[in-house]
Amino acid sequence: KVSVRAEKESHYYFLPWWLKAILSTAVISAAALAAFRGFGMARQDSLLIAGLLALVTLMITLVAFSDTVRNKFRESAQRRIFTSSGGPLRRVDGALARDAKALKKEVTPPVFYETLDGAPTWVKLVFSSPLRKGRMMLLAVLALFLPVIIALFLNGFDFRGLTLGGSAVWFCIMVPVVPIYLLKFGIVELYKHPWVYITDDDGRQRRFRKKPDPKTIRSALSSVLMAMFIPPVSLAVWFGIISFCVICYLTAFG
Repeated sequence: KVSVRAEKESHYYFLPWWLKAILSTAVISAAALAAFRGFGMARQDSLLIAGLLALVTLMITLVAFSDTVRNKFRESAQRRIFTSSGGPLRRVDGALARDAKALKKEVTPPVFYETLDGAPTWVKLVFSSPLRKGRMMLLAVLALFLPVIIALFLNGFDFRGLTLGGSAVWFCIMVPVVPIYLLKFGIVELYKHPWVYITDDDGRQRRFRKKPDPKTIRSALSSVLMAMFIPPVSLAVWFGIISFCVICYLTAFG
């Protein structure tokens, strides 16, 4: 490998995280407005919908960039390092010649051990997999359209009879909440609680699932019962349940 340093310094400019969120929102909103106008939507309606979309997008981008490096307005100057690519260079008759095949460094995969059922066990940890991401996205869609799904069961899957306006309040709450939850907690969940796979005696891998703790189950049930039957929290809980039932009914029958 051959590495050289640039003769001149390269200047890098850093922006605060909140300004990045505002700029991202502006770009997304402008693209949405252009798309609305391109499909023939009236100017006033396009501005109204793009403005509402900007409010939701701003909340999402603020949450997303809040977890990044909190830089301030500053400038940094560094000299870039350029490294040769491809195979190694050799001296052949006094001249440099490059091998066609690049050198590959053998990397030993890490080995993880977890205490399972009281004994240390070799395991394979899966953090971010297509299955986990797909399940997370499916749950997000179900949460977003939960009243509509329940309404379909209520009206016998009469799609024409659905009144989506009945779920307007639910959509206003969940449209910003679902992406914010995915950004703030969903990604953390992928890496904080990986799936654990163990190898059977016949060489097949299966996912290890912890047995539910009876104490944890009793504690959760106790918390739910207290929230439902002990005021003043119970008043808010029952108000939410009744409101959700009304939303489902209005969506199903108008």
